[in-house]
Amino acid sequence: MNRVIVITGAAGGFGSAVVRKIAPSGPKLALADMNEESLSSLAEEARSLGAEVVSKVTNTCDEASVASLFDAVKEAYGQADVLLNLPGLSVAAPIAEMAVEDYDKIVDVNLKGLFLAAKHFTNATVADRNPQLLLISSMAATRANPNAPVYCAAKAAVSMFAQGYALQAMKNDIRVTTIKPGPTSTKGFWGDRPVPHEKFMQTEDVANVIEFILNQPPHIVMHEICFESFAFFKK
Repeated sequence: MNRVIVITGAAGGFGSAVVRKIAPSGPKLALADMNEESLSSLAEEARSLGAEVVSKVTNTCDEASVASLFDAVKEAYGQADVLLNLPGLSVAAPIAEMAVEDYDKIVDVNLKGLFLAAKHFTNATVADRNPQLLLISSMAATRANPNAPVYCAAKAAVSMFAQGYALQAMKNDIRVTTIKPGPTSTKGFWGDRPVPHEKFMQTEDVANVIEFILNQPPHIVMHEICFESFAFFKK
């Protein structure tokens, strides 16, 4: 896989699983995350599996930080071919009790971070390299729940942003895929919330779907993929 793949939120549950899945095929990876220790460890693991790697501590909600990431990508590799935008955040709270700071954090991580990454990715692509943007939305974007309505709204906005961006990005030959997984067992996302992890998907399930999308030929665009654990779906 001779492609330059930028992964934001790389050290999280989805990102780590994806890196371990695709690294043996020998891609050029640019790994970005806020957790410096976890990022460094993942970068070393990816190199040991066969990938070429640059890594950069990045705050995806800060434009200067995102711009610096893509400057580093262009310096190392010349261009970016794929962006996997993986960061996600939810805060479960009744609306009547939710702090404005939590609202801002949810919207910033899920939507502003995608906007900034897409903005700078676009300017780092080369059309004849068949660029792709893959982003994580959620089944919560179309199936609301009472525990985290702000998260549901943010992910719905992510899905609509992706549709609009895809229409703009056609002129750059960028294919856009919105990935909408159902509940997945990741400690970083759920924290100590009492949720039925035994019914959830594993991060490897999401990584398998991402690998499948990346392996599609350039004339195929997969607009949106929805999937979840059958055990969770049937309750």
